[in-house]
Amino acid sequence: MKKFITIIIALLTIQSASAWSRAIHAGIAAIADANLTEQTKEAISQALDGRNIVYSAQWMYDMEKTKGYEQTKNWRSVAVAKNNKPLNAKKSLNHKEDIVRRAQGLEALATAIRAIEAGGLTKEQLADNIRYIVTIVGDLHCPTHYIYPEALELRKMHYFYNDKKQSYTGYWEHSSIAGTFNWKTNEFVHQLNRKTPEQIAAITKGSITNWVTKNAAEYRNIYTLLESGKKFSQKGLRVWQNSIYPISTEQAAIAGYRIAAILNGLFDSNVANVKIK
Repeated sequence: MKKFITIIIALLTIQSASAWSRAIHAGIAAIADANLTEQTKEAISQALDGRNIVYSAQWMYDMEKTKGYEQTKNWRSVAVAKNNKPLNAKKSLNHKEDIVRRAQGLEALATAIRAIEAGGLTKEQLADNIRYIVTIVGDLHCPTHYIYPEALELRKMHYFYNDKKQSYTGYWEHSSIAGTFNWKTNEFVHQLNRKTPEQIAAITKGSITNWVTKNAAEYRNIYTLLESGKKFSQKGLRVWQNSIYPISTEQAAIAGYRIAAILNGLFDSNVANVKIK
């Protein structure tokens, strides 16, 4: 067990602390795919050359160094005000802190949705915008992808394990699920796709902006779950991890349901569109 935990923690120093891990993104997309209507699945399959959205779960990250896609590196997070409402793009872009200027995830998501709603896209453009939606909505349910400009020092929180300093934000993004489970893609569906239709309706109710505001308020609480600088023993780390995963797995499930709601609204004529504001 100690070796397993050490490997998980070591991964945090290797992977970029900028997103849910590839496995989590794939699991979220699988939950979404399980909740798409047949009409939506067919439309997406045509756009993605016969593939489903799981193939595109982290495509945006793979493309960010490709010419024409460089701007996507700024689409991973959202900046919010003290009242938890998202900052408008102009205010965010004018901020003195780079991490706030780059937090354009909500604006990018809205642009992708509007592009599909407007129609007239080439097959490649349609595919790109579907992929953007899948990745960005997933990221907007990772608690550390919410930037609180008045409290940026929270992002410096850390802990120690085996006398090595570890990033708290990095823990959430990569090991808040994998540190406890080693799920493959379909296991996310089996374990987390368990909400009733009534619960799913409640989760997907309201606008995307409302989702973000609610998330922002809830996610502030993660910074109360750790005393920065805490030194963990092996057992202590495991106990702490077990207090985190119910939060992160719930957010992964919610992300999947909301991706499905957006895509069903865009591609199934029998489903109402999710409003942006």
